[in-house]
Amino acid sequence: MPIRDTSVFVIGAGLAGLTASATLAWRGLRPLLIERHASTSQHPRARSINFRSMELLRLMGLEDELVAAGGGAMKDFKIVVAESVTGREVKTLLPRGSWEHAPFSPARASGAAQNKVEPILRRFAEAHGAKTRVSTELVSLDEREDGVEALIRDRVSGAEERIRADYVIAADGNRSPTRHLLGIGLNGKGTLSHNIAVLFTADGLPHGEEGMVLYYLRNPGFTGAYVSPDTDGRALLSVEYDPRHESRADFTPERCVRLIRSALGTDAVEPRIIEVLSWEMASQVADRFATRRIFLAGDAAHTMPPTGGLGGQTAIQDGFDVAWKLAMVLKGEAGEGLLATYTQERMPVGERTVAAQTAKYAARMRPDRKELATANPDADYFGVAFGYRYRSAGILQDCEDDGAFSEDPMRPSGRPGTRAAHLVLEMGGRLVSTLDLIGEGFVLLVANKADAFEAAGRELAERLPLRVYRIGREFIELDRRFGENFGVGEQGAVLLRPDGFIAWRSTGAAPDAHEALTQALAHVLCRPIGRRTRERPDLGRSLAGEWQRGAA
Repeated sequence: MPIRDTSVFVIGAGLAGLTASATLAWRGLRPLLIERHASTSQHPRARSINFRSMELLRLMGLEDELVAAGGGAMKDFKIVVAESVTGREVKTLLPRGSWEHAPFSPARASGAAQNKVEPILRRFAEAHGAKTRVSTELVSLDEREDGVEALIRDRVSGAEERIRADYVIAADGNRSPTRHLLGIGLNGKGTLSHNIAVLFTADGLPHGEEGMVLYYLRNPGFTGAYVSPDTDGRALLSVEYDPRHESRADFTPERCVRLIRSALGTDAVEPRIIEVLSWEMASQVADRFATRRIFLAGDAAHTMPPTGGLGGQTAIQDGFDVAWKLAMVLKGEAGEGLLATYTQERMPVGERTVAAQTAKYAARMRPDRKELATANPDADYFGVAFGYRYRSAGILQDCEDDGAFSEDPMRPSGRPGTRAAHLVLEMGGRLVSTLDLIGEGFVLLVANKADAFEAAGRELAERLPLRVYRIGREFIELDRRFGENFGVGEQGAVLLRPDGFIAWRSTGAAPDAHEALTQALAHVLCRPIGRRTRERPDLGRSLAGEWQRGAA
């Protein structure tokens, strides 16, 4: 039986697995990804990439392609609770024209559906050296002290092969075979509903508006959701059903046409059915996100209702997070302790996001489900989606922790563990964001008069994955808010991780800037740093992209 070696073995070609594969390949590794289906998703499934997810994907130069794949979906995007598309409106949750850009991010949102996003991620990953095997399934997994050995099977030929990997990313969905093999359980509300999704096209659909429109339907005949057509003209209707009394077979083409007309509130349409799928809505989180060498990501780690649109976003962000950490460890830039921060940081985000989406499901679709409701399910949406805070061994706190899960992204504090503020800077006539400065390594931003920190950073950058930028010299502040938004004085410094989160800061001058920065880097990289232990790796990249004022 053939044996193949790889540094990282990825299971599942959904948003989490493909993001991980693309990120690893971009960072110079050659992961192997397997997918049990014959291709990436053919179904729209999750639609949209929000600002936080795009901040990560644009680092790899994917923003323009992903925005184009969504057409004009985010222009005039709105969300409504109604009886039907043309019937009584219960509530407008998101007014038109409020979701294409955000003042706290340099990124643009995209309305691209999952079947558009996944091929883009796969092409990028393969172009950078990743390997993808479709129609291939996991048979067994054996985690050892020095690595993981997996047995995989070609679902077409039946041929089996052994894979030896340093690490495994299991992004194999809500029924995750890997999670079952590891004996990791789930906690939470469990299955919330059973649903039938009907993908269809039709001429003259009645909403008649540009951009994507999402209707949560409290129809007299059913509870469900309707999403306006994507760039291929395919609309989606999902309705709940009771499996005790009916099954997928009961949803004949004729019945689906009746449901579509009822959802639209008009009989003056002739729907053409493309596909009918059954699916379960669940609310649950894995008991563990990782063993020593195997990491759960996306739906394998947490499954949530689609209400709120954060399921795909957490999958993308999981994939990116575990990938950059694995890459730094495998390349010798960070210690193995950095990998423990994946669970420490992403598990609380997963738990909070699942809870928020579940509460939104009750508020928007099932107000009768009192056991799922919270007092104000939309109160902290921006905090959950964009302002969450990390606490882990990879974050060096500089003040007493108030315990808050998130902060308002419109009012950044600069505290370690929070996402760096988006500030517009000018360099040689170009406009860039502070979030455009991040990339493969860490970034040290030093204030205008922080000479000691700049000198220390440049010396350490000769042998560590670090870049140093001087605010006020290399980059000119257009809004003069660096000190305010990062919480530092004119002699302070801020250390940013490859994901744009603040790992450490010095609010002012330090008695020994070199020692302070060395100790900070040793802490957040989870490794000792001596004097000139090795040469600085070739980071091999320039700024991820310019941020033009007209995009805000």
